[in-house]
Amino acid sequence: MVLRALKSQVNLPEAAGLLHATASIGPSFERSLLPRTTIQQAGITGVISAVNYGVTTTLQSAVEAISKRVAGDLAHGPKSQRAVMLGSDLFTLAASYGVVRLLRQKPQESVTRASARTAAWRVAVGAGTGAVAVVADAAVDLISREDTPSTVSAPVVLAVGAAIGSGIHIGRSRRLLDTAAETDQYGAPVRKASVLEPIQAMVVGVGISGMLYGASRVESFVAAGLGHLVGYAIPGLRPISRAIGHGMILTAFAITVERGIAFANTKTEQAGNAIEPAYETRPDSDYVSGGPRSKVDWDTIGREGRRFVNMALTPDRIEAVTQKPAISPIRAFVGYDSAESPNARAYLAMEELDRFGAFERPYIVLFSPTGSGYVNYVAAETLEFLTGGNCASVCIQYSLRPSFLSLDRVGTAWESELALLTALAWRIKSIPEDRRPKLMIFGESLGSQSAQDVFEKEGVQGFDILEISRALFVGTPYASKWRQQWHQDPEGVDPLGKVVEVASASEWNALADERRDAASVILLTHHEDPIPKVGPILAVQRPDWLGNPEDRPPGVPPETRYWPLFTFLLTAIDLLNADNVVPGKFDAYGHDYRADLPEMVRIAFQLDTDEATMERIEAALRRRELAWAERRVIAEAFHHAEKSVRDKLEGWGVDHTVIPGIVSTPRPTAPDPYQAPLPEE
Repeated sequence: MVLRALKSQVNLPEAAGLLHATASIGPSFERSLLPRTTIQQAGITGVISAVNYGVTTTLQSAVEAISKRVAGDLAHGPKSQRAVMLGSDLFTLAASYGVVRLLRQKPQESVTRASARTAAWRVAVGAGTGAVAVVADAAVDLISREDTPSTVSAPVVLAVGAAIGSGIHIGRSRRLLDTAAETDQYGAPVRKASVLEPIQAMVVGVGISGMLYGASRVESFVAAGLGHLVGYAIPGLRPISRAIGHGMILTAFAITVERGIAFANTKTEQAGNAIEPAYETRPDSDYVSGGPRSKVDWDTIGREGRRFVNMALTPDRIEAVTQKPAISPIRAFVGYDSAESPNARAYLAMEELDRFGAFERPYIVLFSPTGSGYVNYVAAETLEFLTGGNCASVCIQYSLRPSFLSLDRVGTAWESELALLTALAWRIKSIPEDRRPKLMIFGESLGSQSAQDVFEKEGVQGFDILEISRALFVGTPYASKWRQQWHQDPEGVDPLGKVVEVASASEWNALADERRDAASVILLTHHEDPIPKVGPILAVQRPDWLGNPEDRPPGVPPETRYWPLFTFLLTAIDLLNADNVVPGKFDAYGHDYRADLPEMVRIAFQLDTDEATMERIEAALRRRELAWAERRVIAEAFHHAEKSVRDKLEGWGVDHTVIPGIVSTPRPTAPDPYQAPLPEE
């Protein structure tokens, strides 16, 4: 069996695909913004190799079909057939590379130009790979004294590809030695990485190469069958029927991915509506949605809404930390299912704010949530601590899915927020100027994008039109049109310099005094956060943050190179590691902004306090987050245990509904054992 495998032959398009797929294993270990796990590395290596195999096989099939059609009877012998294929590949390579050079990247270039350059680059790489496969086949035939112009030795192709990929990877590891203080994506010191990483690459590569070879056999068989059917049905397409077969398989793969996303959407929406045991009880505050005075249906605000209103600070908790008098803060939350349209949700939110007396408070903050409706607890609680509860927070949910599955809901989000902000602006203008509350915005992740896109065509002037005095946007996604416009034309969008983008409070403090005094809109963006960097344009255009190594922002590896399409995939994998949080342990890394938020909320909203109070707030925020996380875990465990016991009793024929205390016995009213402990006086 081993001998048979060593003698196995593949046709030229499959050989080119296998060679390209195997050679790409090494470059797939290129460093990106955040560390990757071994499983993630294996996965992205597999994806990159599979894409290279599919694209190159399809391309080479087309080149082969066209060359045979053009050459006609000239390519009747083995050597002439090989010469025609080599010439076709080299011609395609030269022509495509010429297009790449002609369309080299320029500042502010169009997406069309960048896409054309990348397409030409892909054709050039595919043609070059095909030429290498032809030469490898010729070398094998020369040694073995056989003529097989239409097939190539699979082991030779895999060996050549592995050698190319390993060479690229080892070269990368040597570059890492120039940055001795850094670590690789596994957290290993770079001096060890020069030895360990190639070994890891080889281990992963051998396994993936084997899987690729097996997958290529299946794909080739299916593509040949589909091509045969196409040629039989439409004889005129017979010369390119195999290429069409490969294209049909790629299309089927894309449809499968799309269906998988649709299935994930359904499942995550169900999870977003799930009732957590820790938040089953309605809040008893008169100042939050779902409470005694609220008109928002408790059953429509979902998981994140229940968390948001139940976690509102109480006056005694605020006073215990700030050591100053406090009142109950207002929290209004309108769920995605609370009303049928964006305007209806905005109207319901305004009714809630009116009912709770929000326009008598000095601060009203619109919290633009992430896709699932999540509002960062640290930001909301910091606001309530710093204002002594004398504030109103309002949030409109626009989706029940995580942000990466809610991209199609951004339009719904900004429609709701525009309607609410417009209503708030008119209401605030009707209040005597000396009693008008300050209207402010906080947005995080997809919530930042949806809030910013309200002002897409108005620049910074839109904030003034809607009476918005301050704004803090955290981890804004690349897709934000408003942020893109500001980056491309800062003077046109923001002539007065009201917008500032920083990575931390220390960067803010390092700005000139006049810059800070002018700023009213702050973008908080970590340098290594992939979410503000991942956009479709990354697949076809080298971004500014991968410019000259000496000029790159902190956190962007200086040795990382730009690869069309695959830099996008590698940075997209970073999204999986962007927000790995530990309750109660705040960090300022990737897409985790909790450690920055208390100070940045204080700065952005101009809510000054003394340093001793700020330190107590910081400590209280961590204790509360850990306490609520513990509460959720314990409540969930008790819920599952009780359900298991009741299901067992029901199976025995026991009517468990008449003995409701059999698992959870009634307890006398007592202080919440899960509440974060108060600091000592």
